[in-house]
Amino acid sequence: MRRSPRHPRSRRLTPALALLTTLCGPPALAQYRPPPMSESQRLVRDGEAAQVAASAASASGDKKEAEEKYRKALALFEQALTAEPGSVAAAAGLGASANALNDWQRTVDRVQPVLTANPSELALAYPVSVAYFKLRRFPEAVPLMERVATADKAEHLIVHYYLASYYLYVQQGDAAATRLKRYLALRPQALAPNDFQIHELLGRAHVLRGDAAAARASFQQAQAGRPESPSVQLGLAQVLELEGRVGEARTLLEGVTTRFPQAGDAREKLARLYLGAGDVAKADAQAQAVVKLGSSPAAHLLLGDVRFAQKNAAAAEAEYRKVLQLQPGLVLGQMAVGKALQAQGRHEEAIQFLEGAVRSGANSLELWANLGSVNRRAGRFQRAVEVHRRVVEMAPRQALGYVLLGADHFATGQWDQAIEDYANALQVEPEHAGAKQWLARALAHRARDRAGTGRLEDAVRDLRRAYDLDRGAPMARRLGAALLETRAYADARKVMEQGVMLPGAAWRDSLLLGYARLATNDAQAALEAFNRAATQTEEPDEQAEASVGAALAEVELGQVDAAVQRLTAVGPSRAAAQVAGANLPRVLVRRALVRLEAGDADAAERDLDLVDKLGTGNRKELVRLAQFVRGLARAESGRHAEASAAIAKALASTQPWAWPNTRALATAFVLYKKGQVPAARKQLTAAAKKPMPGQPKWLTAMTGALHRREASQAYNAGNMKVAEKAFKAALAGSPDDTQVQHNLACVDWRKGRTTDAVETWRRLESSVPVAALNLGIDAQERRKDAGEAVEAWRRYLAGGSGPRMAQVREWKERLQSLHGLAEPASGAPADATVEETP
Repeated sequence: MRRSPRHPRSRRLTPALALLTTLCGPPALAQYRPPPMSESQRLVRDGEAAQVAASAASASGDKKEAEEKYRKALALFEQALTAEPGSVAAAAGLGASANALNDWQRTVDRVQPVLTANPSELALAYPVSVAYFKLRRFPEAVPLMERVATADKAEHLIVHYYLASYYLYVQQGDAAATRLKRYLALRPQALAPNDFQIHELLGRAHVLRGDAAAARASFQQAQAGRPESPSVQLGLAQVLELEGRVGEARTLLEGVTTRFPQAGDAREKLARLYLGAGDVAKADAQAQAVVKLGSSPAAHLLLGDVRFAQKNAAAAEAEYRKVLQLQPGLVLGQMAVGKALQAQGRHEEAIQFLEGAVRSGANSLELWANLGSVNRRAGRFQRAVEVHRRVVEMAPRQALGYVLLGADHFATGQWDQAIEDYANALQVEPEHAGAKQWLARALAHRARDRAGTGRLEDAVRDLRRAYDLDRGAPMARRLGAALLETRAYADARKVMEQGVMLPGAAWRDSLLLGYARLATNDAQAALEAFNRAATQTEEPDEQAEASVGAALAEVELGQVDAAVQRLTAVGPSRAAAQVAGANLPRVLVRRALVRLEAGDADAAERDLDLVDKLGTGNRKELVRLAQFVRGLARAESGRHAEASAAIAKALASTQPWAWPNTRALATAFVLYKKGQVPAARKQLTAAAKKPMPGQPKWLTAMTGALHRREASQAYNAGNMKVAEKAFKAALAGSPDDTQVQHNLACVDWRKGRTTDAVETWRRLESSVPVAALNLGIDAQERRKDAGEAVEAWRRYLAGGSGPRMAQVREWKERLQSLHGLAEPASGAPADATVEETP
């Protein structure tokens, strides 16, 4: 065996290399030593360690150990904060420990000063906001919580839940829904099994928002996590109520209260639904059951509302006072007591009670609002205004105060102030339904006052604005009536056409529509509206008013007899009698004109005599019109001197119903009736120089009548030349006038053109019966054909009416006698007969 070689040089080199490495390496650094802790920092460190131990004990379920560790931590943080009053870490630890021990006031007292000095420190804002919330100091808690929630940190998850609970409490659905959604987004997976609770709250938030679909979806998600939850079933019932399915909601809650007799909230909601439906007995049973479950403020408030619905205000007051015994200062309870006192007529006590509540520090917006309203109902309007101005100061961005001020001024008839108040309410809340409704009513009242003082245009402007705000039948009715009063008939018709289609439209709306249509010259549509108005009511007075309106429409349609019958049998309505009395004389004058057109002068005179009997009041225009029509009637009956006098008296002064040429036309008519054709034509020519609207047709007819009258006079005088010329002139104006054609044929026969005359008579016999008479004359006189003459006269007599009926019968019988057809007689016709024309 060989021995290992020895390396003495290597052993000597090793220490040298070590020394070289030491000398050539980087310089050695000094070891860092942190500065020594202050007493406060040391205490904070120990406190944090105690907190960790407390959390571990709590997680393991050892509540006693956890409480001891939290108290130890709290004591350490207290010492640290005392040693260093501005320490953020000490204050944050103190707040967390105190909150864990439910010592909320300690957190506020000790941590709030540090937070004031460090407002951006979320570590301080978080525990302080929670402490304020637990102390129900919401005005201080909510702004801090919102600041913490904005950071959106998972360790502050509970803040979103607390905020959502508060927003649900104050009925702010949108804000609550926002916070609950953020909670679901931030919560750790370990908390997911409890999401059904959050979905239930989210459903309640959507109910407040009025979003039935979203609410139903949230409650169904909650139901998936807890199928038999009474509170979720209650939420679904609220959704049904929101959808207008109140009956189904009651049925659902009836089932819930049967399966879960201890479900107080469901019973309370069911009782409220019964109250809303007017089923006070069932509501009472549920309210009693709720009270038996527990004497809570909500239970006694419900029972008080039931007693109030039973008209037992004293018992209601007793229940409301129990609410305040259980929860002093509850605003709902205070307002309810005030309401019960008012119902008993104890207004001053109600005011004193609410004033005492305000003085005791109940600075509630609702309480101040209620106090002002009680003062208004008690007639203390100035105090009501003062209190409600306080409401405006407390909530200037809410419509509540302005609406209440408007009610105060509305109650005293201060329409300008009320309108201003409601307008201010709409400025801050443009869609406030109550402000819109009462602004419209205030405008309507001011319009009524303005109309009473003759300011009709201002009244119409107010009513137009009111109708824009309140598209209801009553407001349309007011505006339509005002527009009719100002003679804006087209606008009135437009409004009332809409009004009769609106919910709540009644017979009076159709009545006003009838008058609007009548004023726009649509009498047929007006008659339909009046008839519809009569069918919309069963009251005799109202039907009478509709009947009078229908009569006026019938006058315009020419149904004057029917109109007179309606106006002379009005019925029991005083208003209808006034309208009929005002219009019957005018309608009778109108009917007199119609009867004159038909040639019945005697009937026209009777109508005018009835006008004199009824009287025309102060309507001088109608008096003159009646005189004018009487003049025409007397001209028709041949009393020409009286006719001229009456017409002259009627037109002694300018009349609104007469045209400038009416006198000339009337004079021409009287002269025509007197047979003074040249003088009548002269007056007619003068009148025709400036014809008025509608007159050309009448002038043409009058010209034709003068031609016929001239022709008739000339024919009777034997002047066939003049007669022929006049008949041809008349025929030129009316080529289809069969009577003129017949009479011109008579002239032809007299002038020897017998063939043409006979041909014309035969053509016209079916339409002009007297043509058969003339055919018989021609057969007897010219052609000596007795048989044809007898046959022609037989046809004439068969018509039953016409000139010379008795004489023609005698001629016929004599011819039959002469020719062995009857007993003999004497006499024969001598000439052709001209048909008398007007």
